[in-house]
Parts: sequence; structure tokens; C-alpha cells
Amino acid sequence: MKYRYGILSILGLAIAVSPVVGVSQQQKQQTQSKQQTRQQKPQSQQRTQTQQKQQQQQRTQTQQKQQHQRQQTQQQARPSTKPQLPAQYRPAPLPPGDTVVAAVNGEPIRASELIQACYDWFAATAVEELILERIIEQEARAQNISVSDAEVEARYKQQLQNAEAQVPPGMSLDDFLKRNQFPPSRLFARIRTQMLAEKLVERQVNLDDFVEYSQIVIRIQGNTPEQQEENAPAAEAKAREAYEKIQQGLDFAEAVKEYSEDPFSKDRGGKMNWQNKNFMVPDLRAKLDALQPGQVSEPFRSMGSFMIIRKERIGSMASPEEQQDLREQAVRIQISDYVRQLQSKAKIENTIVQPFNPEMAAPGGPQGAPRPPAPRPAPR
Repeated sequence: MKYRYGILSILGLAIAVSPVVGVSQQQKQQTQSKQQTRQQKPQSQQRTQTQQKQQQQQRTQTQQKQQHQRQQTQQQARPSTKPQLPAQYRPAPLPPGDTVVAAVNGEPIRASELIQACYDWFAATAVEELILERIIEQEARAQNISVSDAEVEARYKQQLQNAEAQVPPGMSLDDFLKRNQFPPSRLFARIRTQMLAEKLVERQVNLDDFVEYSQIVIRIQGNTPEQQEENAPAAEAKAREAYEKIQQGLDFAEAVKEYSEDPFSKDRGGKMNWQNKNFMVPDLRAKLDALQPGQVSEPFRSMGSFMIIRKERIGSMASPEEQQDLREQAVRIQISDYVRQLQSKAKIENTIVQPFNPEMAAPGGPQGAPRPPAPRPAPR
């Protein structure tokens, strides 16, 4: 977007300059013709015409300069990507500077003081929130993703219901939200941004990253690595025995009751809840990836145990209700990383505050690297 802005500016400049070149050539021809005519006129008349010509040239140059500036301004005035929110959720217009917004013992506090304080005290955090909103809005627009005002308002009202339970006695909900720096305009905008981000992440969700499986766990006895190595063959033999019986026709759930030593899954036939493979230990994930639904693995060692697993289902085999739950779970897991990736790719210019770079403040970083402020001394 930044490069496109630059190209548009250059094109606008070229369009503005082109007529100027044409006018200059025409004026040059007119000047040559007039110089030939002036040679036949009295000297006083030539001076008068020269003065008139200079005045005309000055007026022409002024008009051309104004036209150039107008065209440049039009090219640089890019339309804002800020959506048109419903009127009741838009920030109220700023009051005139001399408006009295509060008074203390008859001494007024005027809007100009409040605006100046808000800009100086809160602009750094506010502009970063606006930047984040704009990043997500631009990405949503690029992917043809939108949310309706009705969708946002439904969640907005739900948030209000949640907030009502926290309102202190004697305080209105509106005042409670404002005191917590969440007037309706900010709350509505943040909810809208959140919903756009959720829809963006949802497009990237792969349901087959989720897997449901059952397990038999045989613990390797011992409190030290040496003891566990000594006892590993016995655990492996027990796991091998369970596997052979399953191969001979023993129901997996029955084998769990007879052999498994995992108290959390034993009473459920060894079945585990839906798991995201991206957060599994590598050896368990590799075994699951190698199985088809319904297949049983040979015993393998993992995390101080020998395990036998049966792959039950992958996410695309889940019911519609389960799939919706899995999508919501995936969005909650991935949304923070996704937004950080968008921020890292965006070309951001912030004249109020520079973004904090943790790498510059790390121990051993460059000399003069910024550091967090020292803590305040404890009161005595």
C-alpha cells in the first residue's frame, strides 16, 4: 500500500506538470512574435507591454502553482479505511475548546485542557490500538471478509450483559464503561476488530490438525533414569503382551481395562478428548500421523511409558457441532500469533511513539538500548 501511494503521487505530479510545459512553449512563441512587433513600436509603448507581460506571467505562474498543489493534495488524500460505524457507536465530535467540561470550586476545566491532556497522556496507547484496527481491516478487505453491524451489535449487547454484573452499586453502566476507558465507540470498534480477526484466522483452520485417539499406557517404574532403564524391558514386555492380545481379537477398550495404568483415561476405555497435533510431543504425533482411523500402533516408548494408541477420528470426521467447537478452539489458539504476523508484515509509521523492540533491550544487546523504567521505591 505504501508503494502504491508513492506511485499515485508521482502520476499526479506528472499530470500536473504536463499542462505547464504546453503553456510555456506557447508563451515562448508569443514572446518571439511580440519581440518582432515591439521593434517597430516606440520605446515607451514597449516598456508598458513588457510590464503587462510580466504581470500576466506572474498571474499564470501563481495559478499553475495553485493548480499543482490542489492536484497533489487530491492524489495524496487517500480514502480512509475506517469503516462507517452506526451513528450511535461513533465517537462524538470534539467540543469547542472553551466548553466547560468540569468545575472545581467554581474554577472551570475547559475542553481544550482535557483534549491536550488526553493527547499527551493516552495518545501513545490509543494510536497503537488504531493501528492494529487498521491492519486487520485492511487484511479483511483484501480477503473479502466482513462482519455486519447486526453481528457486531449482538456481541456488543452480550458484552454489556457481562459488564453489568461488575458495575458497583450506585453507578450506571455507562459511567462504569467510561471510567474503564471503554465508551460505546471504543467497545463497538474493538468487538468489530476482534470478529474480523476471528474470521481471518478461521479461514486458516485445518480441522485435520485435530485428532481423537485412545491409549494404553504402561508406566516404566523407577524414580531415577538408571532405575527406569533397568525396568524398561518389563514395561515393554507388558505392552507387547497387550498388543498381541489386541491383534488376536481382544477389544481395545477391554485391553485398556486389563493393562492400562493411566488413571485419567482408563475409565473411559482409554479415549482422549480431541487433541491438536501441533501441541503434541513429536513421537506421539508421528505415530498418529502414520495411522489411519481405526488402526492400532505397535508399542512405543514415550515420556517414561510404553504406549499403544488407536486412532479414532480426525477433525473432518467430527459432527457439525464438534467441528464448530474445534474451529473456535483453533481460533483461540492461533489468533494471537496471526495478529503478530500481520503486524510484522505491515509498514507502520508512528510519529507519536516508536514500537518497543525487546531484542534491543535484551542483555548483551547494543549499547544504549532502551530499558524499562526502574520500579518505584517502596513506601516507608
